[in-house]
Amino acid sequence: MNLAQLRARLKALTGELDVLTTKDSMTAEDISAIEAKTIEIEEVEKSIGILEKAEATKARSAQPANAPASSQERTVPAQVKRELSTAEKIGTMVFCMAKTYKEDGARGAKATFKTMDEAGYGEVAKEFASAQQRAVNSGSASAGGVLVPEEMSSEIIDILRPATTFLRGNPRRISLAGGSYKLAAAASGATANWRGEGKPIQVSQPTFKDINLTAKFLDSMVPLTNQLIRWSLADAKAWVERDMSLEMGTKLDYGAYFGAGTQHTPLGITKIPGVTRFAAEGGLTPTIQQIETGARKAELAMEGKNLPMMGAAWVMAPRTRTYLADLRDGNGNRYFPELQGTVPTWRGRPVLSTTQVGIIGGVNTDETEILLVNFDDILYGEGAGISFGVSTEATYVNAAGQTVSAFQNDLTLIKASLEADVDMRYTEAVSVIEGVRWGA
Repeated sequence: MNLAQLRARLKALTGELDVLTTKDSMTAEDISAIEAKTIEIEEVEKSIGILEKAEATKARSAQPANAPASSQERTVPAQVKRELSTAEKIGTMVFCMAKTYKEDGARGAKATFKTMDEAGYGEVAKEFASAQQRAVNSGSASAGGVLVPEEMSSEIIDILRPATTFLRGNPRRISLAGGSYKLAAAASGATANWRGEGKPIQVSQPTFKDINLTAKFLDSMVPLTNQLIRWSLADAKAWVERDMSLEMGTKLDYGAYFGAGTQHTPLGITKIPGVTRFAAEGGLTPTIQQIETGARKAELAMEGKNLPMMGAAWVMAPRTRTYLADLRDGNGNRYFPELQGTVPTWRGRPVLSTTQVGIIGGVNTDETEILLVNFDDILYGEGAGISFGVSTEATYVNAAGQTVSAFQNDLTLIKASLEADVDMRYTEAVSVIEGVRWGA
């Protein structure tokens, strides 16, 4: 190509690159195209530079030795190389972003990079520009690329997770510092009987049982590329640690209520043999009498067995709570006004609402449960709480069963762990109304 053709090609490539880099979201194919066009632009610019230099040399050789320099020639002041820390680079970029918007009303990376270049931070601008094109864990939004976007997001939107209610119910906390805990409990008590004078006293024999809490391990591990940690304006590491905590809290909450009790998982308090369970009445449109009959059965399963209901609370799905809260009589008055507001109660006891209580059970796939839990008799065995470990040298096994070295792959591994188990002092501490279709 001659010089004119090269310049035309450069203009076309720049336009194509601009279209790709201004997309709201980029696919892996877009990243590959950006990389290819960037390389081609560099090659074209290099060729243009060579030809321009050749033409300039020819022009100089054609002029007399004493010819004055062209008045069109411009010089650009040399930029002093600035050695900045990562924090200083981010601060410089943020300052230039604000300056660009305030003075020119412009947004986006290109305008910000231009301001940085004019302020003498061109090399830093190039580093940020190249970060947008990184393919490993920052090339697509789902893999982390949204952390270095056009608009330079400064926060990460959290994932929506179910509300955790088990620990909010305030169960009795038992230390599992030694890995296990045993508590002797009475299975049956002594009896007393009236007798006549001179008659033998009837003998009774109390029986006992063991309540065993054994540490079950709940873990989470996330590998992050060090590039993602360094180049994310938002603190990716802190967000990941918080997200891991929320995920583990959700899994702990579900396991405490509904755990299957396999070798490595706790047996949820609703699954312990002996817990009272009975079916709800009324199908999709129960009467107020049927609703109150179900609630009364759950309460009497505790009070009728002499269980002191010192910390009882209802646990139900949001669908059930909102259905009960919206019920009105013929005059438009709410039957259960106490279910309104941010601290709802029902029949004088707190209501804990969470999607951990599913709504797709049963034959009809629209059934849920209502739990009445006397948390004062629920035992929650815990280790030292969630502990975090961070390593850049450890190895881990990925989903494909391959061993991956964090050091060799420039990764940081974040690991979170906790130990926990659940049980109860009395099986009467939990009542379950099952097959609830109210509000489906």
